[in-house]
Amino acid sequence: MQTYLPFPDFKQSAAALDTDRLGKQRAEVLQILRTLVIPEFGRLGHPAIRMWMGHVPALTLYGLAMIDEWESRGNPDKLRADITEFAPQAAHPDYAAKIPMPQWLGEPDLHLSHRSKLIQKDARFYGDAFAGTPAGLEFVWPEPSLDLIPEDPEEDFLWVVRSAGTGNNPEKVRTVGLPAVGKAAARSEAAAVGSPEEVGTPGAEDADIPAKPARKEPKRLVKKPTARRQRQEEIFRTLPGKTPVLIPLEDGHTLALGKLVGRPITLEDGSFGRNFELDRALDRSDLSNPALLQDPRVFFPVPDPAL
Repeated sequence: MQTYLPFPDFKQSAAALDTDRLGKQRAEVLQILRTLVIPEFGRLGHPAIRMWMGHVPALTLYGLAMIDEWESRGNPDKLRADITEFAPQAAHPDYAAKIPMPQWLGEPDLHLSHRSKLIQKDARFYGDAFAGTPAGLEFVWPEPSLDLIPEDPEEDFLWVVRSAGTGNNPEKVRTVGLPAVGKAAARSEAAAVGSPEEVGTPGAEDADIPAKPARKEPKRLVKKPTARRQRQEEIFRTLPGKTPVLIPLEDGHTLALGKLVGRPITLEDGSFGRNFELDRALDRSDLSNPALLQDPRVFFPVPDPAL
């Protein structure tokens, strides 16, 4: 993992990269942003992540520079919205110019080390562009001035529940439950395949073909829930009635804000669920920090007020 900075200027660095490496930078940036902002997401001890601690807007600006260059070379992009969500001001020139930069940006030894490493990776492409660069230098890894570790809020928060089968209409959400895992997931998968009648039965043209003995299905390995997932299920199951929750709908942009009603119930797939009463529908952009919804967990807290 690395964000390549052969030069202090983000756009100049993007223009200097070969196309394959340029394209990968977009995914690297998104991975680092999520690790810096979302609790329990990635390896906070990685030096490529530590160097950007405290500078999420600057990293967002770097990522957008990579995307701009990537698209200018005729390539499609699907990551711009996800990256921009971490610091929307980076997409506006008037605000982007005011974003504080890391203290290490512009240090000659750092940028020299990046040019040297790029030559090591592709001497044919970078040799002439970075002529005079010493060979074999190791990366210079800056340390952050503060260790900033993302943590879940312990008070004044809303629970986010990634419920399966919500559809896109918040008015139709009546029940919510954590996505199936383990045996429940296996049953759901089997049901999705369909019964023999649904698959089809032999016709008259098959009457003279000797029937082959049915092949025994291999034993299905059932994934067990992790300890963290078990804790999530226990908390979800025991939340008191009228607890406010936020439900991301399947379109990814609409949210249902409401509260749990009554005690746990059993859903159609056999898992625990809760009745849900809608208060109002929200757009993802209504949240104060919508990037927190990029959290892959199925049940997690976000600060409240979220609006």
